[in-house]
Amino acid sequence: MAKKLGTQDRLPLPIQALYIVVILFVVALMGLPMLNVLAVSFSTIAKSDAPGLILFPNPPSFEGYTFIWSFVNLAQPFFTTVYVSVVGTFFHVLMASLAGYILTQRDLPLRKILTSFILLTMTVPNELTMIGIYAVNRDLGLLNTYTGLIVNGMISGFSVFLMRNYFQGIPLSLAESARIDGATELTIFSKIYLRLSIPGLMTIGTLELIRRWNNITLVVTLISDMKKWTLPVVLRSILFEQTSTSGTSYIFANAKMAAVVLTAIPLVVLYFFTQTFFTSGVMIGAIKG
Repeated sequence: MAKKLGTQDRLPLPIQALYIVVILFVVALMGLPMLNVLAVSFSTIAKSDAPGLILFPNPPSFEGYTFIWSFVNLAQPFFTTVYVSVVGTFFHVLMASLAGYILTQRDLPLRKILTSFILLTMTVPNELTMIGIYAVNRDLGLLNTYTGLIVNGMISGFSVFLMRNYFQGIPLSLAESARIDGATELTIFSKIYLRLSIPGLMTIGTLELIRRWNNITLVVTLISDMKKWTLPVVLRSILFEQTSTSGTSYIFANAKMAAVVLTAIPLVVLYFFTQTFFTSGVMIGAIKG
């Protein structure tokens, strides 16, 4: 009987074939550009600048990687990006968790108004606030500083609401029992709520790290000193300018694509380490509350 029901539950063969065709089409659309970038980055100078689509390097070469890393000096922007992304993400997760915990308190004055205000901030595109952000950072003396890159974007409405939804799923009896035993709010927050919300913390941490790593608009708005540029901004200048920073040597296609690969590698590694937490975190955070 179970076998019969299993057969009936299967999709018709034409539908299965249609699904496979759609998935293969999507994979091709997403995979071909990535494969082309990877193949060009491992190609020789002559092959990389040849016309046509390159999907396999023939012969393979590391010329592009050695050139772009040493000649353009990607080490400085790479470590700058790591610093502002990691430190900024840490404070972002901390502030989002604190705000989410506070919004779960039933006796919080003006809780609905504060929640509505945070929700309102999510409807305003970041591009519309760039002029105001520049003016505020200029008045505070944060232009051309790493502090400005870390402080801006320290909190977001999405992260606050995701953590609030997570915290709302934790039984109130745990916090009440801890208060009876004499635990402080800081102890309840750190020992109970944070420890029970690891998937949510990993989710907003991963999203924020990716956002900060790839952020170009904020960096070019606040940073005019090229020595303090992050890796994506340097990559942008490499891709859209015909000459290198020295102004004397042409940057070939294999070196440009090598810079793209080097910029993406840390995010790919991050995804493989956090994909389990990320998937469950998004689903649970969206369902709860």
